[in-house]
Amino acid sequence: MMKILVLITILTTLLFSSSKNFENAYRLYKNAEFEKSFVIFDVLAKNGDADAAYFLGKMYKNGEGCQKDKELSAKWYKTSSKSYYNQMKYDTSRDIDKEQRELYKSIEKSKDSQTQDTIRQYTQSLYNIKAYKANYFLPLSYLTNGTYADTNSYKTKEIEAEFQVSIKFDFASDLLGFGEIYSVAYTQLAFWQLYADSAYFREINYNPELYIMIPTSEFNDGKFLKAVKFSFEHESNGRGGDEERSWNLLSSSFYFQYKYIFSELKLWYRLADNFDYNPDLIDYMGHGHLKFIFPYKKHLAELKLRHNFSNHSAIELSYSYPIFGRKDLFLYVKGFSGYGESLIDYDNKVDKIGIGFSISR
Repeated sequence: MMKILVLITILTTLLFSSSKNFENAYRLYKNAEFEKSFVIFDVLAKNGDADAAYFLGKMYKNGEGCQKDKELSAKWYKTSSKSYYNQMKYDTSRDIDKEQRELYKSIEKSKDSQTQDTIRQYTQSLYNIKAYKANYFLPLSYLTNGTYADTNSYKTKEIEAEFQVSIKFDFASDLLGFGEIYSVAYTQLAFWQLYADSAYFREINYNPELYIMIPTSEFNDGKFLKAVKFSFEHESNGRGGDEERSWNLLSSSFYFQYKYIFSELKLWYRLADNFDYNPDLIDYMGHGHLKFIFPYKKHLAELKLRHNFSNHSAIELSYSYPIFGRKDLFLYVKGFSGYGESLIDYDNKVDKIGIGFSISR
């Protein structure tokens, strides 16, 4: 499996080595190679790149790499503006950001520019953290079949609460010239016996991740295969001792689109660490999963399938729909059947269904 991952990495590197993207065009523009950059910007802008459209407007205005043309300049400026507006009109945090800026204006300013920058970062909470996987809370999650792993003296109830927090931070991009994005992510999945007498957490899974996402839009127009991701992950329940469940893995994910159906094929290889804790975990988790995403109008359904060519399979189905007229709050329903819902139950088959809400898809 490790050889396969290495081969995939080499092939992907070769695949993108000849790609022309926005970063290449921008470098050419900064080096005053206007004619070359104009050709790339033109292709990108016609494929919907708002940044490239802005540069086309600028180049037509100044006659850089082309003849001056006020009409074409205005056209591409408007195209860029419209594209950004269409992206931002769904951002429900705009009103909050506006009020934060108003609050910042009321603060006494420092004459030192660096001090003032620090004040602005502090008062406006500037950061680049984004949602990664779904962030949801299910106040009702019901075990319809099976039993939870017996790991303590508490008596578990069939009904519990479940929630997931998942964020990422994109810290660099295009270091290799492929348009790739470098990110760190953290996902925490918690199973909360909210309705038990002591309301304890039955299980918590921690999943930090470091990954590189490589878009394929510059290769063959990005048809079908949209992106490739390479990751290093650690997943653990953090208990230690006999109840410790953890593993380290390298993975490759491939993202596809066919018409309005999206899919992800993820393959992983377990590294030879912590085998003493759960040496047979891979026998239940397999070597990958296949996920399908079905958007239809405001509806979004996701189906994830995992099978290791034995009886240890799993299926997860989720559905979300915006509620209360908001674009950042969703009804969220999730069903699971099989092995590996949580690390403590990786070798224990459970069937569950839960309902609640999510703040990201």
